[in-house]
Amino acid sequence: MKLNITDAQKLLASRAEDYLRTADRGELVCGNFLTPSEAAYVAVCMKELGAQDRFFLFGGYKEAERKRLFVLPSFLSDIDGESEEKARAYFPDDLSNSIKAVKIQGSGYRTLFHRDYLGSLLALGIERTSLGDIAVLDDHSAVLFCTDKIFDFLLASIDRVASDKVTASEYANISELEVKREYLPISDTVASNRLDCIIGALTNLSREKAQTAIKSGLCEVNYLPEDRCDLSLSIPSTISVRGYGKYDVLSFDGETKKGRLRMTARKYV
Repeated sequence: MKLNITDAQKLLASRAEDYLRTADRGELVCGNFLTPSEAAYVAVCMKELGAQDRFFLFGGYKEAERKRLFVLPSFLSDIDGESEEKARAYFPDDLSNSIKAVKIQGSGYRTLFHRDYLGSLLALGIERTSLGDIAVLDDHSAVLFCTDKIFDFLLASIDRVASDKVTASEYANISELEVKREYLPISDTVASNRLDCIIGALTNLSREKAQTAIKSGLCEVNYLPEDRCDLSLSIPSTISVRGYGKYDVLSFDGETKKGRLRMTARKYV
């Protein structure tokens, strides 16, 4: 994988080094909320820094897309266990307080969408990096994840989303949260597991146009830029193609009589 490093990514790499130095004082360090692409890049940076056993990414619940980076002190490297397990054992209060959840309940007057919640929150002057996922529960309510620093402000300030009057309260049942995501199932056959073949099938592009999209920097595999048309895709993988959407490639289920691979995938809608 060849990455063209952007200024934003250089800043993320620099922050990762700063977090490691701070954690070496014996602290659990927590960064801002990251996009999936930022989180994937930070994970690469941490591994390149030899700190693969000193970090984890968490967004408040299992299926979270936006996550915070947690960095552990070096002394925990000698202790068996996953990084998140060790953080929960040695820094339980810091970890539990780092991500808060707010339930926003509408009046039922109108249907509220993700964009409505996000627009109203940003209108309060809140930086996006302080906000995690906005998990829409139904037509009239959602759970918002945020940093501990803005939690009290949100509880006191959120009273309207779009044209609807809402109430805000702490959401305590994070472990029970189930977010229903909508997908469009895809079943197709492909010549091989090469990236250009897969993207062509997912987007209904010719192989040549799929190759152009890849070489033009429009594609991500597992949230990292990818420009190799001949990449052999492992399963499962998440693929994003700018202008076409995001897809999960779930399985290759044997071959047809003509030697093509049966592919099962889904598109985020």
